[in-house]
Amino acid sequence: MIAPAQQDDNLIAGEDWARADFYGLLSHLYSGHVSDEFLAKFREIDRASLDITTPLGFEFSELLRVVAQFDSKQINQEFVDNFIGIGRPEVMLYGSYYMAGFLNEKPLVLLRDDLAKFGLTRDEALVETEDHIAFLCEVMRYLILADDPPVAFPEQRAFFHAHLASWYNQMADDIEAAANTDFYKTVGRLTRVFFDVETQSFDFESAV
Repeated sequence: MIAPAQQDDNLIAGEDWARADFYGLLSHLYSGHVSDEFLAKFREIDRASLDITTPLGFEFSELLRVVAQFDSKQINQEFVDNFIGIGRPEVMLYGSYYMAGFLNEKPLVLLRDDLAKFGLTRDEALVETEDHIAFLCEVMRYLILADDPPVAFPEQRAFFHAHLASWYNQMADDIEAAANTDFYKTVGRLTRVFFDVETQSFDFESAV
């Protein structure tokens, strides 16, 4: 969706790599184009090695468990049925809908202004607008890994609070409440827990 961030491995902390990987994972899962190759790599992860005493570790372990039960065709069809569909989707994945009640409203205009500050634009071949959750996760990954120039933690925090913090919980609730989100219920819960961790981290840093 956007150009890869310029990266210098020596300048990026392990914690930031982990954050970027989680955003990348969520972006891919919400893209509607999950591949069998991607799922195969996921299945190589040893669930027993995860720390399930933390909410994030537990939900990630649950995702690994659920991934073993689906193939890419099933996952992508579930995505279409719930997040695209015919007419109004069962669940919306757009920030403007949750923040303004309608698509393509003022939150999208403000988002585009902020993206322009980082020199980021949407690929015109994409159907989804920039406030789609997959695009926003990819932007967050870009901001974490960018080093030419680097994007400071406070700038990451400002972007997250402006364009994700106010609505991700409602989106996750809607995904979990949908009748036919057999796979994506787990993705929604993982999204909520990971974004909760991000929120706490951003709030802690701002208080220091």
